[in-house]
Amino acid sequence: MRILYCYLCIFSLLVCFGCENGSDDPVDTKQPSLKINTQEKLIANTAGSFEIYVTSNTSWRVESKNSWLKPERQEGQGNISVRIQYEGSTTDKRTGIVRFITDGLNPVELTVTQTGLTFSNPIAGIPDPWIIKHNGSYYLCKADGNGISIARSDKLSEFPHTRRVWSCPYDMGNNKPWNVSHVWAPELHRIDGRWYIYYAAGRPHAETNSYSYQRSGVLRAKTDDPMGEWEDMGMLYTGDGYQPGIVPSADNTQYAIDLGVFQLNGKLYAVWSGYPAGSSEQKLYIATMSDPLTISSSRTAISSADKYWETHNSKINEGPAFLKNKEHGKFFVVYSCNGSWTKHYRLGYIMLSDTLADPTRPANWTKSVTEVFYRNDDTAHANGVNGVGHCSFTKSPDDTEDWIVYHVKNRNDDGWSSGRSTFIQKFGWKADGTPDFGTPVGWGEPLAIPSGESH
Repeated sequence: MRILYCYLCIFSLLVCFGCENGSDDPVDTKQPSLKINTQEKLIANTAGSFEIYVTSNTSWRVESKNSWLKPERQEGQGNISVRIQYEGSTTDKRTGIVRFITDGLNPVELTVTQTGLTFSNPIAGIPDPWIIKHNGSYYLCKADGNGISIARSDKLSEFPHTRRVWSCPYDMGNNKPWNVSHVWAPELHRIDGRWYIYYAAGRPHAETNSYSYQRSGVLRAKTDDPMGEWEDMGMLYTGDGYQPGIVPSADNTQYAIDLGVFQLNGKLYAVWSGYPAGSSEQKLYIATMSDPLTISSSRTAISSADKYWETHNSKINEGPAFLKNKEHGKFFVVYSCNGSWTKHYRLGYIMLSDTLADPTRPANWTKSVTEVFYRNDDTAHANGVNGVGHCSFTKSPDDTEDWIVYHVKNRNDDGWSSGRSTFIQKFGWKADGTPDFGTPVGWGEPLAIPSGESH
């Protein structure tokens, strides 16, 4: 009995001790955390300083790996700003590293690029921009009234004025072509050694009172020079009832805009934005192609606006662009969602995690969890970044950097009257093989010129 009583006393003491140290004076079991508000910083060649904001729940240290970068403090605790001084430079470009360190975590690095070689966005006042690189030159393709124009440059950050290379046909008596008006979002592609332009067009709005008659067509260059002559190769089939040999027409096809093409595993595919029959919801559709001029299957929907971040004001998926990560074996269709006339316009993607999978099977695609590129400055009376979208992708002149090309809505005015402008910026990749586009840069913000670009 006495033994039992002793055990009970000991147990009571242990419980009381645990209560006293568990509830009145709890042990902090939080894992250490350390973040900075940006991991890349661009600065001018003249001497100056900037601030980095540190977010942490513990103590941390700062060290510079380069003598020209001088943090004003070497250590800190919790959340605080750190001012970093930098010396002037006479070089075209140099890069330094500042490390933020706490015990139990990998260091967080800030990469500082100091350069006199900068540019700022916008680089043009063009919506739906399409830039492609070939043999050291960049080609920018745009809609130009009832036609299509192209500019060529040896710089990604600077283009001369465009030159019209094709104009819409026009009505002659009872001959009324399908593509006399409303040229939208042309894309320049090079396939098997030849140049093609895919575009949308239709009949005059005054005649139809609707844009639902927009269809997709294709042009082919007569020579190997995209700035030369082009020939109209006709409408593409974008309907639901494909039969071999079918001749596309406005009656047997459906609304189709922003059509682009990609090659995967030796096969050619087209992807575009279209309506389901009897609906104005815009989905992404895919079909096989037997050659660059011919769609050879009925369409299949592979993406609909079904996430909270793509249904702010309308159900729209449009502007598909294609991106491949060869190292990780992933393929992406990056698209725009919400209304392009609103501040909600942004980018998401669908992904083939296995590039050997059949892209015409909707189940093989996975959608991004949330938007992957978005900014809204909410400026109504001054130019800013008020929604972003309709992108294309290219490489730096020396092929070491990936760049995204996109347009921003100039002002938050729920319309297109204030204009849309062309921006470019470098992007990277996450460890899982998905693209890391970062945050859209600001209007007029200086950026380092693309790697390998002349000055």
